[in-house]
Amino acid sequence: MKVICTILLLSSMLFGQVLYEEYFTGGVAQLQWDPWVDPSVMTVVSDPTTPGGDSWIGCVSNDAAPIAAVFSGDYGLNDYSVEAYIFTEVAAAMGPYNGICIRIDTATGVNSLYQLISDFDNDARLRLRHITGATPTVIRDWSSGEIPGGVPSTSSWHKFKLTVIADSIWAYYDDVELPGCPYIDDRVTKGYFGIYFFGILVDSTRCDDIVVTGPTGISEYGSEPVSTFRVYPNPFRSNADIRYQVPDMENPTVIIYDAAGRLVRDLSSQMSVIGDQVSVSWNGRDGAGNAVAPGVYFITDVKSNALEKVVKLR
Repeated sequence: MKVICTILLLSSMLFGQVLYEEYFTGGVAQLQWDPWVDPSVMTVVSDPTTPGGDSWIGCVSNDAAPIAAVFSGDYGLNDYSVEAYIFTEVAAAMGPYNGICIRIDTATGVNSLYQLISDFDNDARLRLRHITGATPTVIRDWSSGEIPGGVPSTSSWHKFKLTVIADSIWAYYDDVELPGCPYIDDRVTKGYFGIYFFGILVDSTRCDDIVVTGPTGISEYGSEPVSTFRVYPNPFRSNADIRYQVPDMENPTVIIYDAAGRLVRDLSSQMSVIGDQVSVSWNGRDGAGNAVAPGVYFITDVKSNALEKVVKLR
């Protein structure tokens, strides 16, 4: 029960703050949507099939090109999640890409970003990719049995989600984490979120219920500190020294979780306690002695609910 409660706590502390919402309620967009590819536009149209149930959706189109993309939010966004319902088109050939974007960096004049898109023509796949300028790089394709629910046979609404923390990327489809996550890619560190479309036979994509959430309760993100953890070095390669202070030292615990809330290592039996000071080291291995993958991990004290972020280098 303690582990379950800690995972729930970790999830809420990581991404419990709603930063932006877009439901197109009443036929009006709540956010300002700017063209990532000129002259793309986000319009609000009536649609009785909307997953939100209010009969209003967003429609992204571009009359001048087969690519339509819009963005919103704050350029300074770095670690966050974006989710949206996307109407995925299914076609026999040359079907469109439909999907979401995260960390759209427009500051350098050469757009750079990450995307999760559907490609439900003969390729029958979901695709996670990085784009710089006009050059896409595939990070991972999922096809056949890897796609939750299978490849749809007809055009329909599906939920897309991307989460980025430091250089780790998680992709979700219909609320199911896709195989192999997280993926490590450090080419884009911050940027806007958006909706993307590419198509020849179809001229727009539909979207609804766009929600962006950010981390809460972690001092590194600018909120009030919730712990006295000190981790050195951080990031680290082979070993990190962890120290923290709590006023009540009855049954202190130090547990490592990954960013998805999965238990990685319980270090409680290895702690050294002197007065109100706790110290322990972590060698970057899980409970079975296996080296963990590079990425972001979280140290938590179950009793005090203290939480701190630690990054393991490649």
